[in-house]
Amino acid sequence: MAESKINLLKGRFLLWALLIPLTLIVMALPVWVATIYALIWIIAASTEFIILYLKSFKVHYVLFLFSPLIIWLYTLNVTELPFSLHLAVAFLVQIILWLIISPGKPEQILPLLVLPLYLGFMPAHLVLLKQDSTAQSHGYMWLVFPFIIIWLNDTFAYLAGSLIGRTPLCPKISPKKTVEGFVAGVLLSAIVGSVFWILFQKDKPWWWGVLLALAVAMAGVLGDLLESAIKRERKVKNTSEILGGHGGFLDRIDSLIFGVLVYYYLYPFLTKL
Repeated sequence: MAESKINLLKGRFLLWALLIPLTLIVMALPVWVATIYALIWIIAASTEFIILYLKSFKVHYVLFLFSPLIIWLYTLNVTELPFSLHLAVAFLVQIILWLIISPGKPEQILPLLVLPLYLGFMPAHLVLLKQDSTAQSHGYMWLVFPFIIIWLNDTFAYLAGSLIGRTPLCPKISPKKTVEGFVAGVLLSAIVGSVFWILFQKDKPWWWGVLLALAVAMAGVLGDLLESAIKRERKVKNTSEILGGHGGFLDRIDSLIFGVLVYYYLYPFLTKL
């Protein structure tokens, strides 16, 4: 049992050692590179989500991927229509496709309507953050702040929970998450947030960095718990096994899409106060 846990930890950190530097490099490259990179993850995660709820992936189910792509047309500057209108059109497309493909399965309509919001609108902010950073000449550290906070919070919470965790956080949703791990991850996030703010926002109170980091970390935890609830309802351990010990693509971005969403709207608000 101990050996298997060690092997799992090795697998997780080996993949982190590859994915984290790759993502940080991509975020430093031109917007179109970051957009393609993010879009690959979203298409893969959307495919996993569809398989979870439709229980298979037939060729014509590819049509259901159009809804998140409709929203991503906004991030690609293909249209000048409002972001909200893209989301509305994506909902309508999903309803029409459901009526054509599987009207006899009413249980599918709710997850199909969740898809454009969960894996279209929310992760699109990954690209919007990069676009705004480029357009407004924000520093690189401003751009990667939520990524660093989410990764550190997830990793430290996992380590602390594995070593000293005793009290379940949400046993009915995610039995392995502990209060001790949660507290450890949040504390580290707060410390890192204050350091970031002192170094890169010297004209603002340092505790604003703490608030921002806590908001991002908490949003990430909620995103992780939501995805855990989805997996528990679907009776699966991971959304897929394509990334080995890390599970699937959706398993890797569940915290990030929530954390970046909160950061995208909260950071400009704080800096304008």
